[in-house]
Amino acid sequence: MKENRARPPLRAGLLALLAALLAALPAFAQGSADEPSAAEPPAREGRAAAPEADPVLVRLGGTVERLSDIEWRFEVAMRSFAAGQGIPYSEQLAASLRGLLPDYIEQRGTELVLLREAARRGYTPDEAAVQETLDRLRSSVADEEYEAALADAGFPGEEELVTLIREADLIGQVVGAIREEVRPSDEQVRVRYLAEIDRYTRPETFCARHILVAEEALAQELVDRVRAGEDFAALAGEHGTDGTAARGGDLGCFPRGMMVAPFEEAVVAAEVGSVTGPVATQFGYHALLVYDHRPAQVIPFEEVRDTVAEDLAAEAANAVLQGLLRGSGLVTYPERLQPAGRQAE
Repeated sequence: MKENRARPPLRAGLLALLAALLAALPAFAQGSADEPSAAEPPAREGRAAAPEADPVLVRLGGTVERLSDIEWRFEVAMRSFAAGQGIPYSEQLAASLRGLLPDYIEQRGTELVLLREAARRGYTPDEAAVQETLDRLRSSVADEEYEAALADAGFPGEEELVTLIREADLIGQVVGAIREEVRPSDEQVRVRYLAEIDRYTRPETFCARHILVAEEALAQELVDRVRAGEDFAALAGEHGTDGTAARGGDLGCFPRGMMVAPFEEAVVAAEVGSVTGPVATQFGYHALLVYDHRPAQVIPFEEVRDTVAEDLAAEAANAVLQGLLRGSGLVTYPERLQPAGRQAE
C-alpha cells in the first residue's frame, strides 16, 4: 500500500506516452462509485491470502478503482503510444510495456485528485467542446469502421471514450486555473531572470570551415593556395576526406568544448577570415578557416520574459498540486498487481 505523499515526477517515458495520448484522445478517467470496506480482510496466519481477481488499486475517499477500471485505460495509453511511434501493437509489446502499469496507477490517482478538485470548484465539462472532439474522431473513419476503430484503440465502447474526453476537459480546467492563480508578477520574473542569468546567456561560438586530408604536405599546399587567392570551399570539395567536403568544408557554428583540443585551440587563436594550418589532430591534418566569431551574449529580458514566467508558474502550480496530493488521503496499491504470467492464466 502506498499512502499519499508528495509524489515524484513520473518516468519521462510515461509522461511522453500520456502526452501522446492526450494529443489524440484525451485520456483521463473517472473513479467508480464503489464503496470500499473500511479495511481489507487480513490473510490467515501461516498462509498467503489468495489474490483477488479484480483488486482495488486506487482509493480516494469513497471512490475506488479496480484492476478492471485501470487496465482498459492503460491499454488505450499503450496503443496510443505505439501508434505515435509507428510500432505495431502486439502481445509481445503489451507485455514489455506492462512494467509501466505501477506508474500508471500513480498517475491515475493524481487524476482522481484533480477531478475531485474540479468538483469542489464547481467545474463542469465543456459539452460543446466534448461533442466537437467526438465528432472529429467519428469523422476520421468510415461509419462502418467506427466500432472496430474504437476497439483497435483499446476502448470498450464509445461511452468510455466520452468519459475520457470529459475528464481531460475537467483536468485541463483545474490545471489552467491553478496556473493562472499562481502566475508570477513581472518583478518576480525579473528576479528569477537575474538569479539565473547564465541560463539566458548565449555561449561564445565560432563558425569555421576545414579541409581534412591525410598528409601534412597536402594540407600546407592547400593553405598556401587559399592564401594565394583560391576558393576555400572549392578546394574543400575537391580534396576534403570527411563528410563536410560536400558542403565546402563547413562545420557550422559551435561553442568551446565541441572539438578536439588541438583543433579548438587553433580555432580560438585564428583571425576571422584568414586561413591557418596545417592543424594536426588524430583525424589527420586540417586547413582551417574561421569565418565568424560570436562572443557570449546575455539574451535580453524581453526576449525570454514569457519563458521565465512559464517556468515560475509551472513550479508554483506543481507545488499547489503536490499540496493537493498530500492532503487528499489518496492511497494506491501497486503491490496488488499479479505478475504478468499469472494474470494471463
